[in-house]
Amino acid sequence: MIFLIRLYEECFNLKVNLDFLKKKYNTSLFGAEFIGFFAIDIKTSQPAGYYGVFPIYCKIKGQKVLAAQSGDTMTSPNHQGKGLFTTLAKMTYELAQKEGIDFVFGFPNKNSYPGFIKKLAWKHYGDVNNYVIKTGALPFDKVAKKNSLFRSIYNKYVDFKLNRIKSKNIFSNSIEFQNPESGFVIHDQAFFNYKTYFNFYTIKINHVNCVIKIDGSMWVGDIDFCSKEEFNNTIKGLISLAKGMGCANIQFSVFHDTFYDIILKEKYEIKNKMPVGFISFNENVSPEKFAYQAIDFDTY
Repeated sequence: MIFLIRLYEECFNLKVNLDFLKKKYNTSLFGAEFIGFFAIDIKTSQPAGYYGVFPIYCKIKGQKVLAAQSGDTMTSPNHQGKGLFTTLAKMTYELAQKEGIDFVFGFPNKNSYPGFIKKLAWKHYGDVNNYVIKTGALPFDKVAKKNSLFRSIYNKYVDFKLNRIKSKNIFSNSIEFQNPESGFVIHDQAFFNYKTYFNFYTIKINHVNCVIKIDGSMWVGDIDFCSKEEFNNTIKGLISLAKGMGCANIQFSVFHDTFYDIILKEKYEIKNKMPVGFISFNENVSPEKFAYQAIDFDTY
């Protein structure tokens, strides 16, 4: 875990604590854990890189499968260009197969995309569309993200506002109902318990359950399946809530051509897209039929 802390800071310029990493890497609830490999500089005994995946239970057409999300791909700036990414990834995939993982999926950024496609034989089959709705509020959430003193005060205010509308309901992945033919990550009690490595809120807007995260913007993880009218009313409620909390933007990250994506497209422009890809280890499972949204990301 100490190696991960060092790589987070060196590669992402992020300071993370041990408690965060213990929660994020504890995937034992999903049947497998610690699926990944480090590269160590033998001269300094310091970490040179890491590649790992996060196991998660999914379902497609009633069949439960064990998949894993590729995440926390890190190579120290002092060791880039040496092929560590490819070597560590292939070792990880061998271990994943032994642990019964059917496929690995992920959302490569522009820097890692060529490596996944050309060197690791990933297949890019779809995209997650990102929408950003401006609320007109002063960006107190962005100030809080940058200023630790203000962050403490702001977080207490957010807790106060959201605890008043907090929902105890653990609701199913809306993709199960948006696109019945699609595979999806199972959102059950174990999933929500695991996701506590980041601070999110399950709230109720106009009697509809929503998952949101406040981190420089209001990021919507999922909205319980509802009609088009209810969905649009929920968005209005979220905009009003965001304004009251000083969130200048609301972000939605939804798989292309899902029911919610189609509704959002009618009113809002796609800000950008994230590629969705996979590498499969089981010919009896079809990873290209799976759809994902914000709450499924390892960064949510």
